[in-house]
Amino acid sequence: MPRFAAPDSRHAVREAVLTATAYFVCASIALQLTRFDGGVAIMWLAGALLFAKLCATPRRRWLQITLACVPAGLLASFLFGFRGPVAIPLPLICIAEAHAAAWLVRRCFPRFGRFESVPEVARFLIIAGLIVPATTAFLGALCAHVARDIPYWSAWRDWYAGHALGLVAFGPPLLFTLRGETRQWIASAGNRKRGEATGLLLLVALASLLTFGQNRIPLVLIPFLPMVAATLRLGRFGAVSSIVVLLAIGLPCSLAGSGPTTLLHVSMTLKLQVLQIYFASIVLILLPLAAELRARRRLLDRLHAVEALHRLVLDRTSDIIMRLGYDGTLRYASPATERVLGYRPEELTGKVMFHLVSPDDLPSVLDARRRALANPDETAIVEYRVSCKDGGVVWVESHMRATIDDDGRVMGTVSIVREVTGRRKLMEDLAHQAMTDPLTGIYNRRIFDEALPALLASIPADGVLGCLAVFDLDHFKRINDLHGHAAGDVVLIHFVEILRSSVRDGDLVARLGGEEFAVVLGGMEAVQARVVCERVRIRLEEAAIPLCRRYPPCDGQRGHRLSRSRPKLRRSTQDRRHRPLQRKTGWPEPVRASGISRGIGPTPYRPSIRSGVRRPLIRSNMPIQFPLARPARSTQGSGLRHLT
Repeated sequence: MPRFAAPDSRHAVREAVLTATAYFVCASIALQLTRFDGGVAIMWLAGALLFAKLCATPRRRWLQITLACVPAGLLASFLFGFRGPVAIPLPLICIAEAHAAAWLVRRCFPRFGRFESVPEVARFLIIAGLIVPATTAFLGALCAHVARDIPYWSAWRDWYAGHALGLVAFGPPLLFTLRGETRQWIASAGNRKRGEATGLLLLVALASLLTFGQNRIPLVLIPFLPMVAATLRLGRFGAVSSIVVLLAIGLPCSLAGSGPTTLLHVSMTLKLQVLQIYFASIVLILLPLAAELRARRRLLDRLHAVEALHRLVLDRTSDIIMRLGYDGTLRYASPATERVLGYRPEELTGKVMFHLVSPDDLPSVLDARRRALANPDETAIVEYRVSCKDGGVVWVESHMRATIDDDGRVMGTVSIVREVTGRRKLMEDLAHQAMTDPLTGIYNRRIFDEALPALLASIPADGVLGCLAVFDLDHFKRINDLHGHAAGDVVLIHFVEILRSSVRDGDLVARLGGEEFAVVLGGMEAVQARVVCERVRIRLEEAAIPLCRRYPPCDGQRGHRLSRSRPKLRRSTQDRRHRPLQRKTGWPEPVRASGISRGIGPTPYRPSIRSGVRRPLIRSNMPIQFPLARPARSTQGSGLRHLT
């Protein structure tokens, strides 16, 4: 473990020594060049350097770097700053200021240093540009007042302006450089991007020289234009690099007596403060702009990724995704439109989709869309029929929801449309099976029980409510006994065919159960109903129904053989049940009973049946004429009593 710790320790010591050396140089320059009339330094670069170094270094090495800067600060203060009793607390206050600013910024924003968002830049400006320098200014102004009898609030103003503007103006460029992001950007950028960056930074340098290289015309806005262009094109790198170029040219020129600040007829202290305000204003404009552009670029990248994912999902989904405007105009349709409806999406885009909806279903579709537009937080569901390109019609189920803009106004609807033709057909088939008799295909007793009360409660148009005819097939059990149940089914089916052909299309024909049938003859007089019933009876009596013969019965000899073989077959089955399987020979040899294997099957004999052989096979009850209104219950009864 010590072998690995030694190189890291040497690197930390070297880093601390280099930081302390740079701190001493920056503090010495600030004290020599920006102290006027023996007051505080108007421009403090050392605090920005220490702040940037701490933010770019892991927190475990902060104490080592901070302690290394203490002797460097004390030495610079003894050589170029205040002497006497305040020579020790003033450099300690400056070092504590940089350390406190770095600690608070990292506390409020753990990943500080990227300047990728507006909240990050805002926290930096509030802490480093307002809270920390304003707090340390009280102690620094007190020391300056004690050492040189400088007015307290004048010293407080100079301290706050110099330290706050120094942190804000020089902190981000130094931090960006110390983190190595400049080197990373240059390494990752292509040749074209590097050429563009070089050209933009040259424009910034030329504009800065034009502004600070002369003292006749105050062209303070000239550098701002290429700096904004560099920020827009290069992002954070362009913003920080252009600020560094501006500081590298503007600060020496201003200290040398050139630039727009020389046109001010004020003291040098105020001129440097105005210069720092100018630099800080540039930083306050470019850093949030770069952060916002960075955030928007990340958002745009995520949107591109989401768009690619959504397009992949839309291309793969079998449902139709449609986006309609407020007026019903189609704005977007997924590729599934061509598979379901036969139309390509571009054939329908820009057109009103309601002309494809079935006229019978259009009111329900419009009502569902109105509900969706009126309640943006709810989803409206509706099923309707849509015309296809080939002329066919399909059932679809649409889930539609309103879309709103940033102001909360409804823009239109987005719908997920799924084809449900198969489901509708299945539902109709199930409903049909629940309503019909599976053998004959006519209505069952459930529908009859529902239709009869509805007919009784209705109001007839011509004063006649109708009649009820009930049919019962006599001697039907003999057909099942003599010819089998299959023959009985054939007779029932044939009778239903006769019954359907003898009544009107609108009359309800139902099977009550077994061989009982009922017909609801709506709007028909009793005399007419008797004619219909007689017609049914005659047609069935005259009908010849072909049947297939049952299996031939066994004669006495075969039956005797079969009865004798049953005990033997039973014993063989019991023996086989307890016999183990043979791996070599396989299954045991089965025992065959004599007479069982002899042929049993249909014969070519096809008899015909005629209404019970001269005897009436059908008994038709007298048709009952319904009263015009539902009768009241009474002890004597009337009307519906005959239905029993």
